[in-house]
Amino acid sequence: MTIMRKILIMLTLTIFLAGSTYAIDINGVEFDIPSQYQGGEMDDGEYDLDNVFSIRCVDDNVARAIGLWAEEQEFSEDTNIENHPVRHYCQYNPYVGGNHSHAYFVSGKSVYEIAWTGEEITSDIEKLIKNAPESEIDDDAFYSALDESYNIYKQDKIDRLNEDGEYNTLEAKYQSKTHQNTPDDTRFKEILYTYYLNK
Repeated sequence: MTIMRKILIMLTLTIFLAGSTYAIDINGVEFDIPSQYQGGEMDDGEYDLDNVFSIRCVDDNVARAIGLWAEEQEFSEDTNIENHPVRHYCQYNPYVGGNHSHAYFVSGKSVYEIAWTGEEITSDIEKLIKNAPESEIDDDAFYSALDESYNIYKQDKIDRLNEDGEYNTLEAKYQSKTHQNTPDDTRFKEILYTYYLNK
């Protein structure tokens, strides 16, 4: 193979690889979207590819962002990826016909959410988190803030049910002997499900 041919092949590969990068800016942080998640759309600061993948900053309302997933998750884990505290929720999602994950992490002083189909934090998701600027928030403070956000979400739902005069009636139903030893979060779920299914 001639030197000129090698140079042309290298140049072609370089152009191809450079062209495969797809960067988006969310709240001042640039994320390189992996090839399998490209082709989505930016709308109001959120990048979304159908029900397959999304990424956004949730500083405006962390409680609303995490509430539903914290409530319905089948499992969760707290971890740290390259100086970014991360909370990962996973649940079965009938709309995608499989497991769906949400990872909340800190970059700088902002909280971001990445959602994707699957139950594990893949190398592509890890890379997105690793390449974001490091967290300026202490891990314990971050996890405490998420816990408090979830409590705010629950209280908001209870308040809304109370406005409809429904929560106390539903709660009384679950105070029977068969539900006395039910953990609070499980009982809360049952109450909400009963209410919204019958709405």
